[in-house]
Amino acid sequence: MRLHNAFLMSVLFATACGPESEPVPDELGTQAGALASPVITFWEGNFCGGDQVGSYPYNSAATIIPNSSGSGWSNDEARSMKLFQVPVGTVIRVYNSSSGSHGDDWSEIVINQYAEQLCVTSFEVTGTPNPYYSLRYCDTGGLDGKVSQVRAQPYAFVGDSCTGTWRYY
Repeated sequence: MRLHNAFLMSVLFATACGPESEPVPDELGTQAGALASPVITFWEGNFCGGDQVGSYPYNSAATIIPNSSGSGWSNDEARSMKLFQVPVGTVIRVYNSSSGSHGDDWSEIVINQYAEQLCVTSFEVTGTPNPYYSLRYCDTGGLDGKVSQVRAQPYAFVGDSCTGTWRYY
């Protein structure tokens, strides 16, 4: 399912066009053409590939990002997510459970360093660590392509029980 988001596509196009298209800081150091608020997008493939299956503006407040019953993303399709201008310290949890239960697979992503755009390549542990985010994954059988709830907030979550095996990235 392709979601069309003209604004997001224009940001992606500008990014892909090279340095001559990069926003230029003004006198106050803000970026001209920067997004009005951070955006979280969800992708059907790992490494932010395949079709975009959702998009949600993040206003830096504790929030549950709605799935297909709302307006954010398609249930049980996301395998990765791309973040645009998400602030350092933001904590994002993705759950297999539609209620956010810790009795099934879930991952926690913490933004450690600012990036205009950042791809979380998988909700499970893959690849090599990077300075931009950390990920811990409660593995009970697989999370990629099974995400049913997402929560994001600017501070640590309370509670982190895992009925499976902890994996860290």
